[in-house]
Amino acid sequence: MLDRVRNFLVVLEEGSLNRAALRLGIAQPTLSRHIQSLEQELGAQLFEREPKGMQPTDFGYFLRDRFSPLLKQWDLARADVSAYAQGRRNQLRVGYIGLAAAKYLNPALARLKSEFPDLKLLLFDHTPFEQVQALREGLLDVAIVGQEGAALAKDFYQRSPAKLGVCVVLSTDHPFSSREFVCLSELKSERFVSVSEKAVPGRNHWIVQLCSKAGFKPRFIEETNTVSETFTLVASEQAVALLPDYVDGAPPPGIAFCRLSDKWASWRLFVLRQRGRGSQAARRLVDLIVS
Repeated sequence: MLDRVRNFLVVLEEGSLNRAALRLGIAQPTLSRHIQSLEQELGAQLFEREPKGMQPTDFGYFLRDRFSPLLKQWDLARADVSAYAQGRRNQLRVGYIGLAAAKYLNPALARLKSEFPDLKLLLFDHTPFEQVQALREGLLDVAIVGQEGAALAKDFYQRSPAKLGVCVVLSTDHPFSSREFVCLSELKSERFVSVSEKAVPGRNHWIVQLCSKAGFKPRFIEETNTVSETFTLVASEQAVALLPDYVDGAPPPGIAFCRLSDKWASWRLFVLRQRGRGSQAARRLVDLIVS
């Protein structure tokens, strides 16, 4: 059942069976059967099948909220148990924000592996809250988080590899959707998607600070836990969202990206590791990410 729940979570994140099957490396019919089998076992429908994609039902969101934290804890525990059983000491556990991995983490990991060829890498795509919690519990060695890392300098060794611009997420029906840049003050009449404080601590405060500097107070609507949920809410509610501009590539259906033209609007990436602890590989990875 765990594998089918994992597959369900990937479909939910991608919003498409095709994209989820490509990400998982399995055939679409096989993935569809996994989802149908899970629905039959649980006795409830997880998705509404629509021409524009797979839309989660209320039960689908409920399943995600209950199982996603459990699966992540399972993965962390299994990695530790496996390492203990096999007598491995030369391992590095790294948490990261999925969208930042390609640009900042992956190149650093490639160089790290060339310097430490026997190193066992264990990677975990966690929310910032989950990463910080895992660091506190000794379940991660290095974490890559966002603005929320700025308040954790007393708790962890902290460095910032990048100061990024800000991306505005719009529906394709929005008047600004064809523009490359928009000034934040032009969005003062818009409704903003908020982010769960548990998933991304401090994200809403960051948005409030930006909008305040632009001369207005943002009106927030329903909060989300993931970027895919944010995209769905932007498209369905004609709202807008602010994200770090490492969001690139082709936007999902119904979504458009543009950048804030305000030069003072920024978002920082932070790398955290344990103070007074950490292997040579952990310290080296931080250096490589920041360099």
